[in-house]
Amino acid sequence: MIQTLNKESINKIELGQLSKEINEPEFKNYFLGEPGEEHYKLLGYISSNTNDSILLDIGTYKGCSALALSINLTNTVKSFDVRSGLVNINNVPSNIEFILDDITNGNYKELILSSNFIILDTDHDGSFEQVFYSYIKSINWKGSLLIDDIKLNDPMSVFWDTIIEEKYDISHIGHHSGTGLVIFK
Repeated sequence: MIQTLNKESINKIELGQLSKEINEPEFKNYFLGEPGEEHYKLLGYISSNTNDSILLDIGTYKGCSALALSINLTNTVKSFDVRSGLVNINNVPSNIEFILDDITNGNYKELILSSNFIILDTDHDGSFEQVFYSYIKSINWKGSLLIDDIKLNDPMSVFWDTIIEEKYDISHIGHHSGTGLVIFK
């Protein structure tokens, strides 16, 4: 996947139609942001270049990452959060399912193993990120893990630095606060 990622191709992803479903103007602006500032076009690009797959979004928040991943209707997007009532989009695409639960509780092992792409965008304090990273390693998951905000603060930088798998800092085509791609083989 890393070989095909470039700013020019990612910037061609058109999220305008999907952005109409976002209720909050601030988040609509983020959603339409350029690669290197925001990561939503990158997510749309990844989904557009993946077919008939399960894409996992860990940390639903307003639902924007799931919305970007839904651009390719052949994919199924499963978005997890432990907090309810945060999603603020209209007309949720039919290929998105929002799940209120802790994905690391053991109930979703087979779902995780059936996915080859996960975005991890949670509390950004490094603690849940470490729990999730350890969990997917323990179940021998294989695929690409995109981690948001790897440069946001010291705990996230420390977490990023501890990752031993093949990894790439792709902030130049992702989010201004840092985007990391980890390859689990």
